[in-house]
Amino acid sequence: MIEKEAVKMQMKEIVTASFSVPSLKESVLTSIEEHTKQSDFLFGRLAGVHYQMFSENMKETERIAASVELMMLAGDMLDDLVDQDSLETTWNKAPLTTSLHIAIGLLLAGQKAIVDLLIDDHKKAKAQLYISSRLLQSVNGQHMDVTYDIQTEAEYIEMVKKKSGSLVAMACFVGTALAGAEKNTVIIEKYANDIGIAAQIENDIDALYRWDEKNDIKAKKKSLPILYMLTSKRDNLLKQYFSNHVDYNELYVQKEKVIQQMEQEGAFYYAKVMSQIYKEKALQEIEKLDVNDRYKSALKMIIL
Repeated sequence: MIEKEAVKMQMKEIVTASFSVPSLKESVLTSIEEHTKQSDFLFGRLAGVHYQMFSENMKETERIAASVELMMLAGDMLDDLVDQDSLETTWNKAPLTTSLHIAIGLLLAGQKAIVDLLIDDHKKAKAQLYISSRLLQSVNGQHMDVTYDIQTEAEYIEMVKKKSGSLVAMACFVGTALAGAEKNTVIIEKYANDIGIAAQIENDIDALYRWDEKNDIKAKKKSLPILYMLTSKRDNLLKQYFSNHVDYNELYVQKEKVIQQMEQEGAFYYAKVMSQIYKEKALQEIEKLDVNDRYKSALKMIIL
């Protein structure tokens, strides 16, 4: 079992050793505290469990989990900055330059922590390859999310697979590579993508309810519940907004009615069902792993 508090302490230890400017270090440490309150450390826990699963070694687990979680925190920050979300966090309240320094610093600190692990260099090099390749894939998915005019559910799923599935795969493969495992990669890729898709659908639902903090509707992002409403046979406020018959300010004053229409039409219910379907697909793939059952159970607990 990977303890969240132990991972947080490792994250702070890495940051303390990586940042020398007191004001920047303080901002980064505060960001970690905020992240700990908001996050279940999905990515770090996945990295740690995969390392344990294939190495049976517990010694470096929290350090590996912390390294991956620092990189994921950096990604969350950059995502918030791109989306211009108004969350009450240190990085959103700080000047843009400071926010960028925090995010870039965390990304580099996380990667350096991987390099500094007391693990075979060949294994660490392979882990770094997974980090760079999957981060690049996620960047492409992020760009699709903000620039592509997604029209269908299939296009949405493909975008999410790149944006979120690749990050889950990165976490899983970092742990696997550091353990020196060569088998099960096809299975891991499949369930990592499914976990990422399920998690992103849930994040998109949450973003629609948190209208005052998230910018998804203003940016006209076509998440799964939005696509559901746009293909509905009934007229609704979102259809009018996306077809430019009402502007954002007109829509915003009716935000409660928008949410009500989505609930009544079944948009949220449909999205939740689809999220559960992808979780079930992931669980089925996990059962195919050639590992001890206790690790399968640990993975399932993270997903559920």
